Amino acid sequence: MSNDSEKNPDYWVNMGFSLTLEGKDEQAKKYYKKALELDPDNIAALINLGKGARQPGELEESKKHLFRAIEIDPNIVETWINLGVVYGLEKNLEEEVSCYSKALELDPSRAETWHNRGRILKEKKMYNFAIADYNESLRLRPNHIGTLYDKAFAHFSLAEYVEANKCYDRILELDPNHSDSISDKGAILCNKGKYKEGIRFFDLALRIDKQNVRILRNKAKVVRILGDNENADKCDEEADTIESNHQDKK
Repeated sequence: MSNDSEKNPDYWVNMGFSLTLEGKDEQAKKYYKKALELDPDNIAALINLGKGARQPGELEESKKHLFRAIEIDPNIVETWINLGVVYGLEKNLEEEVSCYSKALELDPSRAETWHNRGRILKEKKMYNFAIADYNESLRLRPNHIGTLYDKAFAHFSLAEYVEANKCYDRILELDPNHSDSISDKGAILCNKGKYKEGIRFFDLALRIDKQNVRILRNKAKVVRILGDNENADKCDEEADTIESNHQDKK
């Protein structure tokens, strides 16, 4: 390494970025900080430091770097996206939405950003707005199962079962073993009072994913409605065992 290289902040940024790609975030931070020693306004170093500080005790430091990057140039999409991620880790949904909205103003061609904003709106139970964002995301990335599933959830929550089923059917075209979609189709039938048909879907889903506690609990509720308490208790006991085993492994 030449002395000239050591004096170039971009050299340290590139070194840090190589380590980031390898998952060596702590080592990468040292290089980004070295770049900032040489150039305190180096946006690439600021953004990468903001991106790298994701542990609970590092979030304020992360925001500090990202705020500084925004002061220097407020029109870089990556900065706003990463700031949104940090606010999400802080459970600050309002600010997270605001950051993703700003990112979409700058670049509306990012499917993941539409999806992320839709996810927050779904969490806030603003389902119609969430669906609009999911539609934009799917326009750009039509076969993304995560977006289709979240969109289905929003339609389900609005009792828009025809639209929800369209999403589940599309998911099952892409992945016939998507047990949650099979189960949720069963839940729609149960909501319509077609309990036996719904249970058949729960059973199909459980053949694929025997350890799915949510499906077992849902089946237990419906079986109990039909008066089969013994079978319902078996489902709940099985779910209890799975949850207990998962706790023991932690």
